[in-house]
Amino acid sequence: MKRLIYICLLLLAGFKVPAQNKVIVESIRSFSMFGPTMNYLEDTSVRSSINAKLSILLNKYYNLSFSNQSLPIENYTSSEALKKNTIKFSISDTSTWHLFVEIYEYDPISFCAGSTFESSDSAIISRASSIFQISCILTSGLQQIINNQTVFTAISNTETNGIGIRPKNIFLTKKSFASVVQVGLQMALNPDNETLVADIKAPAVYYADNFMMGYITNTSKILVNPIKDSWSFSLLGNQELLRMGEQLFDEIWVKRKLVDSSASELLIKKIKETGNTASSDFIYLRQECRDVYQDKNYTIKIATEIDPYSTASSEKEFFSNYLSSEVHLMLEGKDTVSIFSITKHKGDPYKRIYLDETTNGIDSSSIAKVSKKEFPFQVTYDYQLTGKIRGERFTIRSFWNHEMKEIYLNNRLIAIVKGKTDPENFIITKDFTDATMMKELLLIAYNKFLL
Repeated sequence: MKRLIYICLLLLAGFKVPAQNKVIVESIRSFSMFGPTMNYLEDTSVRSSINAKLSILLNKYYNLSFSNQSLPIENYTSSEALKKNTIKFSISDTSTWHLFVEIYEYDPISFCAGSTFESSDSAIISRASSIFQISCILTSGLQQIINNQTVFTAISNTETNGIGIRPKNIFLTKKSFASVVQVGLQMALNPDNETLVADIKAPAVYYADNFMMGYITNTSKILVNPIKDSWSFSLLGNQELLRMGEQLFDEIWVKRKLVDSSASELLIKKIKETGNTASSDFIYLRQECRDVYQDKNYTIKIATEIDPYSTASSEKEFFSNYLSSEVHLMLEGKDTVSIFSITKHKGDPYKRIYLDETTNGIDSSSIAKVSKKEFPFQVTYDYQLTGKIRGERFTIRSFWNHEMKEIYLNNRLIAIVKGKTDPENFIITKDFTDATMMKELLLIAYNKFLL
C-alpha cells in the first residue's frame, strides 16, 4: 500500500515540473577574409564537436534540450553575400527556442582599422595573425532575445615539432579550429561572460605533403637563433655558432686571358665549352664563413659566367649563370672540403605538396581538407647542389622559393631545413651524428649567392 502511494505522489510531482524547452540552431553563418579556413566546417568530426558543445552549453546555462541536428552551416565566400543574408525563424512553435551563430575570420590589420577596443585588447589583436569573431543570438519561442553576445579570439602560432611548409593564409589545424570555435561558443553563450577578447596560442599549421611528413618521428626540431650574420643553435648536445662573412669575387678568366693559375683543368674546360671566352668574364663568387666555436674558417667559391650581353633584369639574375659540372668549391683554409655542381629549376614528378589539405606537420591523422577542390602542387627545385663532401656524396635541394631545403648524404635524407635567407629551424634524422659535416652542409646550403 505504501509503495502505491509513493508512486502516485511521484507522478503528481512530475506534473508540477515544467517541460524542458527545446532549442534548434537556425543558422551558422561563416566567412573568412583569408579564404580557406571555414572549409573545416564541412568536416564531420568538427560538426560533431560543435554539436556536442552546444548541447552542453545550452543545457547548462538555459536548461534547454538540444537535438542532435544536422547543423545548418552557410559558408559565404564574399562579404557582400554575407550582408544580404537576414535572420529567419524556421518554425513558430512557442516551446522551441532559436539559436543563430556567426563565425567570421578577419585580417588583424583590416580589423584594427575599424575597431574601438581597450588598449589591452588592442595590443592582443595587433600582434595576432588572425582574428575570429563568434556571435550568438538566442531567442525564446516568442522570438524575444534572451542572449546576444559577440566575442573575439586573437590567434597566433607557436612552434611545435612539426615540419613542412606553412600557409600564409591558414593559421589553425582542424583540431585547433574546432577548439577555437568551442572556446568562442563557451564565452558567447555564458550570460555571465565578461571577456571580450581571448588570446589563443595555437600550434603551427602546415600544408600536407607526400615526402616530408613522418621524418619528425623520434627526433625533435632544432631552433636557430639568428644574430646579425650568425646562427646560434644546439646540435647533438653542443652549442654551435656559425657566421656568414663578406660576399666578394675573384677573377678566373677575363677577356681571353686566364687570371687564376690555380683553376682546375675541369673548370678551364667548362669555361671554354661555353664558347664565350672572348666576350664573357668568368669569376668566382666568394663567400667567407666561419665555425666560431671550432675556430674554422671556410670559403665557398661559385664559378660564374658574366655575360656583357645578358638580358638579366636584376643583379640577382646577372650573377646566377653558374658554370655546369662539379667546379664549385668549399675550402677550409687551403684544403678542399667539398666540390659540387649547381642545377636550377629541376622538377620531381613524385613529390607533391597539397594546397587543399593541412596538417600539424607530424602525423597523417591530422590531415584535413580546406578546399572542395584538389590542389596538388608538384615540387620544382629552385636549385639542386650535387657533389662530394669529405669523400661522401651529398645533395642539397632547395624548393618553395628557397623556404625549404632537403639535405641528403649518400642518397639518404639526413636533414630538412626551414628558412629562406637563413636557417630558422631544422630536423636531422635520428642516426646521423656527424656535427661537423652537418654544419658544413648548412653553410653551403645558405651561402648568399644561391638566393
